[in-house]
Amino acid sequence: MKTFRTIIVEDERLPRLSLLQKLKTYHPNIEVVDCCETYEAALTAILRHRPDILFLDIQLQGHTTLELLRELKEAIPLPHIIFTTAYSNSEYLLQAIRFAAADYLLKPVDVSDLAKAIRRIEERDATPPSSAPQPQAESGKFSFRTLNGTLYAGKDEVVYVRASGNYSHIILTEGEEIVLERLGIIESKLDERHFIRAGRTLLLNRNLIYKVDRKHKCCILRTPAGREYSVELSTGGLEAVEKL
Repeated sequence: MKTFRTIIVEDERLPRLSLLQKLKTYHPNIEVVDCCETYEAALTAILRHRPDILFLDIQLQGHTTLELLRELKEAIPLPHIIFTTAYSNSEYLLQAIRFAAADYLLKPVDVSDLAKAIRRIEERDATPPSSAPQPQAESGKFSFRTLNGTLYAGKDEVVYVRASGNYSHIILTEGEEIVLERLGIIESKLDERHFIRAGRTLLLNRNLIYKVDRKHKCCILRTPAGREYSVELSTGGLEAVEKL
């Protein structure tokens, strides 16, 4: 089993000790090389140890994780990151997640949630970028990781998907969800016979494309229920759609 060198950045003593104990008890392959309470100590330790995984408290005294990540990104490739937070402010979390493919845990950290987060990193670390597409579940639904759990949706329920850095917006026939997955991962799950890559940041359901407006660089998607969605297209996306 591969060992992952890890740093915990947490300015509160009890959550820091609790996480440290859970890692030691349940995850012997996670080697904690340092624990940091402050922004300055974290920056120094991360640059020195170059860990494989960071457990980062979203809010540090006088600083935020965003500041720390900005500074680190200029100096080193970012490691795997798991954010820890006492809050579920989705917009703030999404700002942080833009910096790296990441998971997040609500404090106090649940043992099963911790295991799932570590398992995702182990799988991501072991899987090459060109891995084969995920097979469709027998139920006809695909699973997508969201801020608050898991979204299950079939290909006919997905109207289009737009990437936003390390996460994506999935527009459904009923509603919209933010998914903590890159567009390439989502594309590998959805059948290419039913979805078209319309530019760098957009996937469209082929079966729902109703009309293309070249003048305004957009296309209209229409659901079986008659609901219409207007989607802006790049020049490359427009050309891809017109080849259908």
